[in-house]
Amino acid sequence: MNRIVNRHLAIALTAIIAGAAACGHADTAPPYQKIPVARRDIVVTATASGVIQPILTLSVKSKASGEILAMPVQTGDEVKKGQLLARVDPRIPQNNLTQAEANLAVAKAQLDNATAQLKRSEALFQSQSITQAGYDSAQLASATARAAVATAQANLQTAKDAMEDTQVRAPITGTILEIDAVLGTVISSPTNDVGGGTVILKM
Repeated sequence: MNRIVNRHLAIALTAIIAGAAACGHADTAPPYQKIPVARRDIVVTATASGVIQPILTLSVKSKASGEILAMPVQTGDEVKKGQLLARVDPRIPQNNLTQAEANLAVAKAQLDNATAQLKRSEALFQSQSITQAGYDSAQLASATARAAVATAQANLQTAKDAMEDTQVRAPITGTILEIDAVLGTVISSPTNDVGGGTVILKM
């Protein structure tokens, strides 16, 4: 009889302890948080390795041929449009510029002389001191002298441009990616080289 009672007591105690544990667990369970539905941004971060390639690569060449005397930039430099990248030996362009200036001076002197001669011929023709052929010759000489001045002025501008071309400047704002020529390199102009000219640097 006592064994039966003890067994019933043990079962009852076990049930009480289990119930108490269940109640305790229920009391400590975190409550659910109610959040209203709304549109939100999701930030996704990705990590990868690779080589960054520029969208545009520009090969810089010189319009002037000759030896590179200066290059004040290095790989990785940030440069602005118009900034000096390299300087080419200017001796030949400078000589051509000096000659063009002299030629223009001579052409202007010849024009002044032809103009004065034409005025004298006009007066002589009016007084019938010279023939029509003589007057026509004076007019032709004046026109030829004017054309010579125009040609000399054009040649002078070409010489000035060639002199300016010895200063290689950045065509755009960007970064120096690669140096392809060094000091002392004799480069060729793309206008004179069927191969397209020498690449000085890339940016």
